[in-house]
Formats: sequence, structure tokens, C-alpha cells
Amino acid sequence: MLGCDIDMAKLKSILGMGVYGLPEAARLARVHTSTARRWYVGGSGHTALLSASIPRVNGRTAISFLDLVDLLVVGQFRSAGVSFQTIRRAYGILQRRFDTAHAFSHRSLLTDGHTILVEYMNELGDDHLEDVITGQRAMPEILREYLKEIDYDDATNLAKQWHVASGVLIDPRRNFGKPIVPSGVSTSVIYSSAKGNNNDYELVADLFGISTESVRDAVIFEQELAA
Repeated sequence: MLGCDIDMAKLKSILGMGVYGLPEAARLARVHTSTARRWYVGGSGHTALLSASIPRVNGRTAISFLDLVDLLVVGQFRSAGVSFQTIRRAYGILQRRFDTAHAFSHRSLLTDGHTILVEYMNELGDDHLEDVITGQRAMPEILREYLKEIDYDDATNLAKQWHVASGVLIDPRRNFGKPIVPSGVSTSVIYSSAKGNNNDYELVADLFGISTESVRDAVIFEQELAA
């Protein structure tokens, strides 16, 4: 929980943004909690890379859905072999280019494992890839590794929802951004109910008015998340 002393104005300002503590966000983005904390809070002589959209409460850091996607993307860049220095430089450049604090939540990003690329359309309507750091063009037919799990808003080009696992969705406008099955039921609630009913998926499906497949998806997701 974020604490009991948060005022109503702050509460209203974060509704629809999704709210995640750093341990929870780290599990969802599949990075270590200490890594997520270092990227958002800093430490050991390193300044923070990312900035949380949600004010700290009682000394605790919580992040929004777009912050979570930024965390996911940084983690994927690092896994692909992109250096932290390149990520930091590209982040600043893209914040100015896209005029958003959530530069890594933008739909146009790709990587080749060495640098960060941005896709754009020229005046003739042709797609091109450009190295964020050098401005040089890349070959789009060679480098095209999209974050296929993310749906983007057509108006803002920023992340709108995340298909975090098969049959499981994260949408900041629903259930405070917690993982849900398509009908809107929390995966954690489904999982708890399944455990309490000896994994009788048909019974749990009847209780929540969902399919047994959704129950199975929720259980698998929560088990993998816990692991």
C-alpha cells in the first residue's frame, strides 16, 4: 500500500494511471527489484535513469503504468546488449524529440543490440529507421523487433495496455492497472480462489462468470510471477 496519509487530490490524480510498488513492477517487468530501484531511485554512486510519475509517500516509491512500460523497455534493451550509457543518452534525446517524460513508452522504438533506433515516416510516406544517438539511417528490413506485447494509443503513440502473458492484460484504466483476464477479473483473485477450491477450474469459472481457459491463464501467470 502507498500509505494512509495520501490526500484525496493526490489520489484522484493517479486514478487511471495504474499504481505499482517497485517489487511488484520488477516482477512484472522481469528485472531484479534492486535493479528497478537503482534505475528509479539511484544509489551506489549512480543517478536515477527513470523518474516516477507518482509522488513518493512515506519514503516509498511507486510508479505508474507508463513508468512500468519504461522499466520493461529498459530491461529489454539491457537484455539485448545495449549499454547503459547508450540507454541514458537515448532516453534524454527521445524525451525532447517526442516531448514526453515517457520516451521509452513510445511505439517507434527498436534496437539492434548495440544502439537504440526510432522508426519514422518521411514526406513520401516511406518508413525509415534512425539511430537515436548518431542520427544515421538503418535498414528497416533487417532491424524490426517490435514490442509486440504492447498496444499503443493512436493519438499519443504512447503505451495504452500490455498483454503481459497469454490471456492476461494490464490496463491502467481497469482494476488500478493490476493484471486481469479479459473480462476484468483480477488474476490474483482467480488464483486465490483456485487454490481455495482444490484447483477446480470449472467451479472457479462459474463463480466469476469466466471461461476455464481464463482461470488456467490466470493461475499459470500468477505461478510464473511468484517463481
